[in-house]
Amino acid sequence: MLKFKKNLDNADNKLLVLYARLIKIFLIISILFLIWIVFILVGSFILEFEPNWAILDLNNWILIWCFLIVIFIIFEIALYIHYISSIGKRIEFVETEPEFIFGKRLYIYTFPIGYKGGIFSKTYIQIDKNSVLRLRNLIIPPGDLWNKEGK
Repeated sequence: MLKFKKNLDNADNKLLVLYARLIKIFLIISILFLIWIVFILVGSFILEFEPNWAILDLNNWILIWCFLIVIFIIFEIALYIHYISSIGKRIEFVETEPEFIFGKRLYIYTFPIGYKGGIFSKTYIQIDKNSVLRLRNLIIPPGDLWNKEGK
């Protein structure tokens, strides 16, 4: 059961990293655009350049910046909705049938999470009269096991 959860976490982490990068790009573009608008503002009012010295006047640049921010906000909302829906779909897909042993529901916990291979100990602990917990603890990691065989 936790094996699927680890794969779920990796996929979610990849989405989060991708979304974080996109958000950083949006912020950088917004800040650069704001700096450009301040530069136009300084050129128009302090240095007294003509109003259209930067191709467009200050009002049009501010409107373009506002439009860009609105597009970024809409895009961020779409990314958030996509992230939430992808988590919901994966969680529904990952759910498995409960395991039973001796007529009792079996809950499995593996420590450390994510190890494949190696030698594990299995300990069964009765939680209540209807539930059993199976603890899987790593005794020998796969790297140590294979290094000893190779010598």
